[in-house]
Amino acid sequence: MPRLGMAKNVDNIDQRMLQQFVMDNVTPKKCLIVASGVKNHIEYVDLVKERLGEMLPVPEQDFQRTPSEYIGGEYRTWTETPATSITLAFESCPWSSDDFTTYYVMNQLIGSASAFSSGGPGKGMHCRAISNMMQKYNFVDGVSALNNHFTDSGLFGMTIEGPGSHSSELMSVLVEELNKLKDPIDETELNRAKNILKMSVLQQMENQENRLEEIAKNYMTMGDLTFHQYCDKIDAVTSSTINSVASKMLQGKPTLLVTGGAINLVPSVTDVSRQLV
Repeated sequence: MPRLGMAKNVDNIDQRMLQQFVMDNVTPKKCLIVASGVKNHIEYVDLVKERLGEMLPVPEQDFQRTPSEYIGGEYRTWTETPATSITLAFESCPWSSDDFTTYYVMNQLIGSASAFSSGGPGKGMHCRAISNMMQKYNFVDGVSALNNHFTDSGLFGMTIEGPGSHSSELMSVLVEELNKLKDPIDETELNRAKNILKMSVLQQMENQENRLEEIAKNYMTMGDLTFHQYCDKIDAVTSSTINSVASKMLQGKPTLLVTGGAINLVPSVTDVSRQLV
């Protein structure tokens, strides 16, 4: 099922379905209440009990969520535009995987770029989206890495945009860039990507609300607080680590999404798989 659901299913949602969803998901054992800046802890606990104490226990042990299954595939949709947008992704890993940090460093290595940027001179210049694609090919209008992680699995890939007349070349550039993740990475480039990623993490953690949210996510997902280990885990990523993770990922089933006015010029997902072997 799509994450955002399908419009035709709205008519199937009734009171009983909503009540069952609440009973299965909004339960005491599935709730985590966090706060920061609390001056009187006892008063805070009493307030939580007053507001949420009426949540009745339910037989949660009888409810089991079915794990998600990655299936890959190909989807093309025609739109009345002279441009073509191609997204190619692969199954990566869930939050709990040891490869989780490696994917974030890979995401930073590729980065993102567009034909127009309002960030001023030099912004994003030190990423492969700029140096390997935007500056090298005049038909590339935009590039961005894709990196999502979930409880069951994850997705990693790239999106590239350009004129429909160069649809086939756009795919070739995208595949070539993903394949480069299997090659040795220069130490200077790798350290730069890791430092930028660490700076981004630390800047986010400066905000009290962000820290509180990260604590809640850590505890609910891993049963422990791991956000203080992020920078150490980033430092531990090496070129060989990235090469190994990328090689394993690219051996999996691809997911291909093509939109635009020249979608028939983009190679099939089967052809793409052959180029990534």
